[in-house]
Amino acid sequence: MDNFLSIITVCKNEPFIESTCISVCEQSCQNFEWIIVDGASDDDTLAKAEPYKNRANVFISEPDNGIYEAMNKGIKHAKGDYCLFLNGGDLLYNKDTVARVIPYLKEKRADVFYGDSYRLFEEKDKCFIKTYPDTLDKSFFLTNTLGHQSSFIRRELFEKYGGYREDFKIVSDKEKWLCFMENHVVFRHLPFVCSQFRMNGISQIKSESLKREKKAMLLQYYPEDVVLSVLNASAQSYNPVSLNLQMLVKNSRDSRR
Repeated sequence: MDNFLSIITVCKNEPFIESTCISVCEQSCQNFEWIIVDGASDDDTLAKAEPYKNRANVFISEPDNGIYEAMNKGIKHAKGDYCLFLNGGDLLYNKDTVARVIPYLKEKRADVFYGDSYRLFEEKDKCFIKTYPDTLDKSFFLTNTLGHQSSFIRRELFEKYGGYREDFKIVSDKEKWLCFMENHVVFRHLPFVCSQFRMNGISQIKSESLKREKKAMLLQYYPEDVVLSVLNASAQSYNPVSLNLQMLVKNSRDSRR
């Protein structure tokens, strides 16, 4: 097996773990390693995953301190050139997704390849395809993020810039994108859908803890006036994308010179 790709699946008490396992095991191209990191589930998650255990190259089930510690465990066991975090409940878009992505990974013309994603809701009429721009800049991450379910990340980046911050419980994946962006990592858009993403994750919950964490994280990468403008726009229920974010960031920098 060529070491182009490591698929890392993190889960704990995940009702849809079997669909994730089926999605991985039914790929037409099996030229990847699969790492499962379970956080000591105490429901039927392990029983549902048991039939697919033989396909996993690494299977861990032990207590952890949250999703980002589990993702970091997966990274430490990974041997592939690129890592994909297809966590419990997530699905590859179809049976040929890996086969379609591998040629891009072989060329290694980017540090992060990011594809589009299909957003799954319980109400089928709400489902839609989330498309991403062909080019990214720092202003994109003020109000958006990339789905790790459709992002193939060069493993060496974690060796160079560290794993996911475990002091953040909800927004560490977005923080890592910003870390990569600040260090001029090369992003390349894959112009097709790579995953199906259930819109029921912890980062989808609109809680006070999420708001506090998001603000603290953004302040590490953007001027305070820019962060407050974006957060206020969101709190007032109008689309912060309507703000000229690129100009807002630029003007803030200019005023500090």
